[in-house]
Amino acid sequence: MNFKGWNRHLLWLVAAAPFVSQTWLQAAPAPVTAALEEIPTFEKDVLPILKGHCTACHNPDTSNAFLDLTTYETTMEGGQADNNVVAGDPEASNLMRRILGHGGKPQMPLGFAPLSPEKTETIRAWIKAGAKPTPEGVDLRHWAYISPQKPSVPEGAHPIDYFVGKKLAEQGKSFSPEASRTTLIRRLSLDLTGLPPTPEEVDAFLADTRPDAYERVVDRLLASPQYGERLARMWLDLARYADSNGYEKDLGRQNWAWRDYVIKSFNADKPFDQFTTEQIAGDLLDAPTREQLIATGFHRNTMLNEEGGTDPQEQRWQVLVDRAAVTGTVWMASSTGCAQCHDHKFDPISQKDFYETLAFWESADEPLLALTPEEVSPYVERIKKREEFLLSSPESDARKAALEKIKNEQESLEKATTLVLQESKERKPETPIREGGVYLAPGEVVPAGVPENLAPWQPEMPLNRLGLAQWLTHRDNPLTARVTVNRIWELIFGLGIVKTPGDFGTQSEAPSHPELLDYLAVDFRDQGWSLKKLIRTIVTSRTYRQSSAVTDAMRAWDPDNRYLGRAPRYRMEAEMIRDNALFVSGLLDLSMGGPSVFPPQPEGIWDNPYSGDQWITDPTKDKNRRGLYTFWKRTAPYPSFLTFDATSREACTDVRVRTNTPLQALVLMNDPVYLEAAAALAARMDGEKPEDRIQEGFRLVLARTPSKEEFEVLKNYQALQAKVFAAAQREDAEEASWRMLASLLLNLDEAITRE
Repeated sequence: MNFKGWNRHLLWLVAAAPFVSQTWLQAAPAPVTAALEEIPTFEKDVLPILKGHCTACHNPDTSNAFLDLTTYETTMEGGQADNNVVAGDPEASNLMRRILGHGGKPQMPLGFAPLSPEKTETIRAWIKAGAKPTPEGVDLRHWAYISPQKPSVPEGAHPIDYFVGKKLAEQGKSFSPEASRTTLIRRLSLDLTGLPPTPEEVDAFLADTRPDAYERVVDRLLASPQYGERLARMWLDLARYADSNGYEKDLGRQNWAWRDYVIKSFNADKPFDQFTTEQIAGDLLDAPTREQLIATGFHRNTMLNEEGGTDPQEQRWQVLVDRAAVTGTVWMASSTGCAQCHDHKFDPISQKDFYETLAFWESADEPLLALTPEEVSPYVERIKKREEFLLSSPESDARKAALEKIKNEQESLEKATTLVLQESKERKPETPIREGGVYLAPGEVVPAGVPENLAPWQPEMPLNRLGLAQWLTHRDNPLTARVTVNRIWELIFGLGIVKTPGDFGTQSEAPSHPELLDYLAVDFRDQGWSLKKLIRTIVTSRTYRQSSAVTDAMRAWDPDNRYLGRAPRYRMEAEMIRDNALFVSGLLDLSMGGPSVFPPQPEGIWDNPYSGDQWITDPTKDKNRRGLYTFWKRTAPYPSFLTFDATSREACTDVRVRTNTPLQALVLMNDPVYLEAAAALAARMDGEKPEDRIQEGFRLVLARTPSKEEFEVLKNYQALQAKVFAAAQREDAEEASWRMLASLLLNLDEAITRE
């Protein structure tokens, strides 16, 4: 932890407190600068270097020295110098001379670090080989549209460490030291379950001297029920899951059975190709199970416009557009929705391709599936316990409202349904192309199909949603495995190997480690599409286990940590922050599944003039269930989640932004959930002496012991607060001071950060 920053934060809180309302690596080979094994190509090898270092000044709009390096043609034409590129003669080429700084001219790029020896050698080799645009037999398709091939890895090497280490070595750098064991177990626990380790789990890991102690922790966390909840958050964002329909009326809906299907699937390590097939076409499988029917709720998460005057057919068409676009984003990281109105401007997806994909959904009906008594009985029992609790409490208006809500929930469960898809016996999988993307301008009718520029359609595939699922997970599809691996990498490292997890198109940034991405994609597919095996490979690497400590020198040469010379450090997601506060305070209810719950939130946010529904806070421990189960109303999501950058889920969200605002600190200090958590945490901080209580609280929140300096600051802070409350003649001055200390601990940057 950066203590200086922590101390400044602490001093601000001290000043404000009276006024606050409450594991191994194969050595990477030395970089090759004398020769390259293959002849570089302009598009795949040279142009990315020019784009990264030169085209900011040498482009059609800003052509310094009249030189444009954005295309092969303009690069060969040169600018003021006629000999910009002399095919076969690098030494005579002005481009090469300027890169090297020969001839008394300043070295390019001017004002920036020179090109690395490897990049310089790539350009030299290309010129020496004749500077041709396309060497014979070279595939110049965009990298994402070429099927991944598994590169070789030296025997005994960890594949991730081999490829990352090779990149670092090319820069003359190496890995950071391994993080401390306390940091590692907290990092692992947060990454794999979304929750911190308990002090007992930390102690057990520190005391375990077995060679495979770390791997044992990994396996335990992967087997935890909370693992499925952790991964489900990502998938719910992609699927635009919510408990309401959206638009102005935004009435409630029941689709929580699909949410629970997702959690169960991740916990069971269901092969991702099967997971895909069930959600796209579970109803088309032979003798589908109820679980497979429920899975089709993925594409029932679309919004529903119930406003007066809405054209039902146009509304249905908008739903189909959404399904086609979301399928492209989630499984192919392709902005297929851009082809709704016209051919894609950059990627090989035509308008016809888009409507052919949309046609798969034209033949899908949208029935409700009644849940069986067996499927709802666990939640009926949960409601009965809440009712018993309320009946034993004193009478009040809040009690009356809560009992009425329970009565409605019981009736709702008795006739509970979930949203599914079912293949129509009447409609065909075909649709008209809408001219300019306008619903009222139907044109040529096209049958269902796929963008075959991305992957060929196999003859054995049925021309329906089941065939689409098979096409997405076929070995010849270059995207699905890569996209999924990249999403998991982004979930763990905070940034994908490809920066844009929802866009692998030609305008996206190239992968930071293309060989690593392809290796993991092929391995993921060959290992039975197992997400647990993929994650285990990632977290057992030296790359993952590095320290996140960063120096000024590190920031200077790799500000975004794209070379992975250190572990990433980033703020937790909204739900994780709340879950962690409740967990360390002993309040978190780990009950899984069932209808969504209503934790405390400010009054008046959720009044609905159409249905009269109100947000009535759950009076029992249900209010402290994981954020994953909080009722998600699209027009008014849970406020503290929004403050920490959660999405409304009105659309597919492939990555959440991370902001840093004063509102976030105010939520942690004053939100009722965090005030209650601070009080409970203070009560958990056991010890006969104040020193023991401070140590215990610090360990509960941060999974480590405080340094001497940190301990003294905390001790002085608690003593100061005790004096403040005593001066105010508070009878509970001593315990109030501990609640303030607990609140401070929950407010620490380290407490809401994955390190």
